[in-house]
Order: sequence, then structure tokens, then C-alpha cells
Amino acid sequence: MSAVVPGREPLRLHLGCADRTPAGWVNVDYALGARLARLPGIGRACRALGLLRLDWPAGIVVHDLRRPFPWADDSAEAVYSSHTLEHLTGDEGRRFARECHRVLRPGGVLRIVVPDLRACVKTYLDGKVPAGEFLESLGIDPVMPGDGWLRGFLAPWVRFPHRCMYDGDSLPALLRKAGFEVELADALHSRIADIDRIEIADRTGGAVIAEGVKR
Repeated sequence: MSAVVPGREPLRLHLGCADRTPAGWVNVDYALGARLARLPGIGRACRALGLLRLDWPAGIVVHDLRRPFPWADDSAEAVYSSHTLEHLTGDEGRRFARECHRVLRPGGVLRIVVPDLRACVKTYLDGKVPAGEFLESLGIDPVMPGDGWLRGFLAPWVRFPHRCMYDGDSLPALLRKAGFEVELADALHSRIADIDRIEIADRTGGAVIAEGVKR
């Protein structure tokens, strides 16, 4: 049964919002920093140790996107997610796509932005990224250069490395399998109105952008 109520603002979901929280969107994230920022005692300790960024905007909905979404079937007109899907495993990503399809109403649009694996490999093949830095460029290791012993020890628990990579073939295939009609899209060109309010041009370089429509 549809949860769309006449006269109410259309539901638009921004999944994996980080610190970008435009008005008119339900901005959702599950970063550890966003969760701990709500706990004053822990927040002070993290700031003192310099472990986590805790200056998260107010109003973020904290939800684990690996779990079923808390929104009703056919309740959203748009779902936007940038640089989030790659942090999920393949199975989690397939469930994520199915949940996006479930909550969108017919005609609703899903727009996904992810790093382009093909572009990453090309930078290596072109000699722009040396072999010793290639795995780092893929973002699959939670430990970062310059981490001290404490940050390095805690990295697997406080960071979300890339768990799955996509290209211009595999991302549309994933969304089609979830039930969408899909096409690749250009940066800042979308069926979603006012896309420039939510999409960051700098985050679309070296990325694959796909839009799916629920029929």
C-alpha cells in the first residue's frame, strides 16, 4: 500500500549523505562519527584523541543501510546515493538496490554515483599511479598513510573501506536486476529536479553515474 499522502512534501532520500544535507531531502548516514557525536562523553574523548570527525550536521537520520529501510513501500519520489554503494559487499549492495526499488513509487528515480573501477585501472595502466599505491587508490584498506599506531589499530572499526567496485557495465546490471529501467548519466544532468543542490561536481570525476526508474 502506498504511503504517499496528498498535500505532503514528496519524500526524497539521500542515502550516505556525509556532511551534505540539503533541505528537502531526508539525509541518512551511519558513519560511526555521526553516531558518537550524539554522545557527549564519548564525543569529547574522540576529539581529544583525534580519532573521528564529530562535527556532523544536525538532523541526519542514523540508519544502517545494510538493513531494511524504515520507509514504506512506494513512498519516495527520488533516492540519491553518492560514493556509498561501494562500501557495501556485493550481497549487501544487491539488497540495497532492492530496498531502493521497494520504497520508490512508480516513476520514481534512483541515482547512484560510485568510483569507476575501469577509470582506476586506467590510471595505473597509464603510469599515473605506481604499483605500490594502486591498492591504496582503490580505497580497500581502512588504514591510511600517516596513521599512528592507535589510528591504525582502530581503523577497521571506525572506517568503512571499499568492499565492492563497479564500472559502467556492472552498476547498470545491478540496478536492472533489482527491477529498474537504467541508463548511464552525466554529472549534474538528471531526471531529479535541482540535482545541483545535492550532487557535488568534484565527486563525479572518475565515477560511474547511473539512473534507474521504477516502472
